[in-house]
Formats: sequence, structure tokens, C-alpha cells
Amino acid sequence: MAATPWKKRCKIPDMQILDVAEQYDDACQLLKKQPPGLGVLQPQLNTAAVAVELFLKSLSSKSIFVPLDNSDGYRVYAEPELKHHKLVELFDGIPEDIRNELESRFSTSTLTSLASSLREMLRKYEGLFAISRYPFEKNSGIRNYPPTPLMELSSFLRAFIRTLKPVDRIEW
Repeated sequence: MAATPWKKRCKIPDMQILDVAEQYDDACQLLKKQPPGLGVLQPQLNTAAVAVELFLKSLSSKSIFVPLDNSDGYRVYAEPELKHHKLVELFDGIPEDIRNELESRFSTSTLTSLASSLREMLRKYEGLFAISRYPFEKNSGIRNYPPTPLMELSSFLRAFIRTLKPVDRIEW
């Protein structure tokens, strides 16, 4: 089978990544419903941080087409353009038109009482992915990451992405 005729192809949002992001968001919602003192705050913060990261990655990942043996078909995988946990950089990696629409929707959301822009809100949760796993380390700063706004951010991203009409972007 010949190689794909395109240089790069992206499905926005990438449904494989979006599915996993929604699973983490659902898990976070389940953890939130647990009674206080049950000891699930760290997992709640971690699942919310992962959900936010994956929602962002679903808007900027490329599709990898692997030819199937003895077939004209392909197995399609998703591969994030950026393979790290830096939320602001992930946001900046989103195509400009979608990033602008995200910021525009953020500016009319209730989240503006917490941050003046989506970029600022993401900056507030920078580093949480690691810190939520290691809150026992000296100077972890885990108290700097309130869970409720983070969960609201995750819900905002989920709702925004669900309003997008899926698009296939191809670079030749």
C-alpha cells in the first residue's frame, strides 16, 4: 500500500482523545459526589487535570494512518502534537481559529469571575498534573489548586468541544 498522499491530517476534535477526556471528566464527577473526608480529593484533582489536558489535546492532535496488512484500509491512531502536560502550551498549539473561538466563549462564561481569559485560567492550574500525584513533597503547593473552578473549567471545555462541528484538516 502506498503512503498517504498528505503530509499531515487532523480531525478536530479528535474523537479518540475526546472519548478518553470525557471518561476522565465523568470519573471526576463521580469523585466529586463522594462525601467529605472520604479521602478522594487528590484523585479528583488528578482526574480533572487529566481531563482538561486531554480536552486541549483533542483540539490539536494529528491522525496517524497505519496501513492494514493485505487490505486497502488503515488503522487510524491519534497522536498529540505536544507530548507534555503544560496547559498553556497545549492551548497555544490549538489552531488559531478554534483557540480564538474558545477565548470568545470563555469571555461570556461564568468562569470570567475566576480569570480574565482562558489562558490565565489554564496558567492557574499549570503543574497540577504532577503536584496532584505528589502532594506530600515539600513545597508542593497543592492548596493553590482549588478543585471546584478546575472542574468548572473541565465542564466548560467539554461543552465547547461538543458544540464544534468535526472538521478534517489536511496539509499537503
